[in-house]
Amino acid sequence: MLVVNMNEEPSSQNVRAVTRALAVLVSFVGKKHQSLAEVTSATGLDKGTTRRLLLTLMASGFVVQDEVSQHYRLGRVLRQLASEIPDSLDLRSAALPVMTSLSSDLSVTSFVSTYRDGDVVCLERIHDMKGIEVHWWSIGGSLPFNVGAAPKLLLAYQPTAEIERVLKRKPAKLTPKSETDISKMRNQLAEIRKRDYEFAVDDVALGLSALAVPVRDPEGEVVGSISIAGLTPQMVKRGRPAHLKRLKEAAATIELKLARGG
Repeated sequence: MLVVNMNEEPSSQNVRAVTRALAVLVSFVGKKHQSLAEVTSATGLDKGTTRRLLLTLMASGFVVQDEVSQHYRLGRVLRQLASEIPDSLDLRSAALPVMTSLSSDLSVTSFVSTYRDGDVVCLERIHDMKGIEVHWWSIGGSLPFNVGAAPKLLLAYQPTAEIERVLKRKPAKLTPKSETDISKMRNQLAEIRKRDYEFAVDDVALGLSALAVPVRDPEGEVVGSISIAGLTPQMVKRGRPAHLKRLKEAAATIELKLARGG
C-alpha cells in the first residue's frame, strides 16, 4: 500500500503543500472515485484543506470531478505521465516500430491505445509524412466511448458491469454517423466481440474512417488496440475494411514482442 508521510517536519527538501497534495493523489490507489469526505478520511487532513487541494489539482488536470455525483477521480494528466512509465508489458515500445511501418506503407495515421478506468487512452500516434495526418486523437487523450474504432473495440472486451457503467454516460454526437442509441450500442459491442475488429466510418469526422483490432497478452487478455485512420475511400475496398489482414498481422507481431518481453 502506498503511503505519504505527512508527519515529517517541513524542510528545504520537504514542501508541506506538495506532500499533502501527493497524499491526496495516493488516496485514490485502488479506488476509481471518491467523495470529499472519503478523501478527507483517507488523508487525515481537515475538510477545508482537502477541498482546496482538490481544487488546485483539478485546475492542473490531475483530478477531475463528476458533475452529477460530485465525486472525484484521477485526471488525464496522470494518464499522460503513466504512459511514459515502462513495464514488463510495454505496449507502446512494442508497437512503435510496427506502427511506423504501417503508417509508411499504407499512408495512414496509426495509433496504439489501452483501456483505463472507462476511457480509451492513446499511448502513441504515428503519421505518414506523405499522406493525410489524422489529428483527432492526441497522445494521452481519449475519445468518447461511442465513436472511433479503438474506443468501441476496447469497451466491447470489458466485463458486462463495466460496459453498463460506461453506457450510463452521455454519448457524443460528433457527426450524423455517431451512434447515440444505447440499445444499438450494446448490439454493436456484441458484434465487435464476434468479429474481433471494429471499422468506424465517418463517426468522428466526416470523410475519415478508422480500423482497430485488439492486442492480447500471453494469457490471451486484451491489453490494448492497434488502429489506423485515413480518408474513407482509402480505408474501404468493396464495402469492407481495406487493410484488415495487414492490421491483424501487425497485432500478431506486437503480441509476439510482448510474449518475449520486448
